[in-house]
Amino acid sequence: TRFLLADMAPLSFATPTSSPAAATSALRAPRSARRAVLAAPVRAHQQQQQQDVVTRRSVGLGAALTAATALVAGAPSPAQAFLGFGGQTAQDRYTADTSEMISKTNALLAMPRDDPGKKDAVAEVRTLTNVWVAKYRRDDRFAGKPSYGNMYSVLNAISGHYNSFGPEAPIPKKRLERITKELSDAEKLLSRNR
Repeated sequence: TRFLLADMAPLSFATPTSSPAAATSALRAPRSARRAVLAAPVRAHQQQQQQDVVTRRSVGLGAALTAATALVAGAPSPAQAFLGFGGQTAQDRYTADTSEMISKTNALLAMPRDDPGKKDAVAEVRTLTNVWVAKYRRDDRFAGKPSYGNMYSVLNAISGHYNSFGPEAPIPKKRLERITKELSDAEKLLSRNR
């Protein structure tokens, strides 16, 4: 930290006195005054840090309250679905999302190579893949399910193929057979809640 001379308190130097103790105390006064002047910016910095922590905490609390208010006020679901009572369960959402992914992926795989809507279908599956993976990857209730593993493998193979070769490139026969088998397995496992 830099100190400006204008910030420092004027130092007073005492004139020599007759007793040595008085002379010693006169010499000590400027040192303690200097210490007080040097410690003032440190104390101000510590107080500023404490204020910043409170500010961050209040910002985080404000954001949490805003999010909670938006969830409660903006939810179009019925009142009994508040706090998870009476609404759709996580398993139901997983089943619906994974079924949608399976149907979109099957539709993409069934498209002919020269279909004009294939680019859009690949982009849609890619977007849905990112959303689906982000939603269920870190949730242990679903990430350990065999249906999740099969679906993740299918989506990874399709995304890797289209990223490498482009949306117009056909999927090789062996890879396509493996993908369709894993898709059908995922669908069977999903119907058994596995």
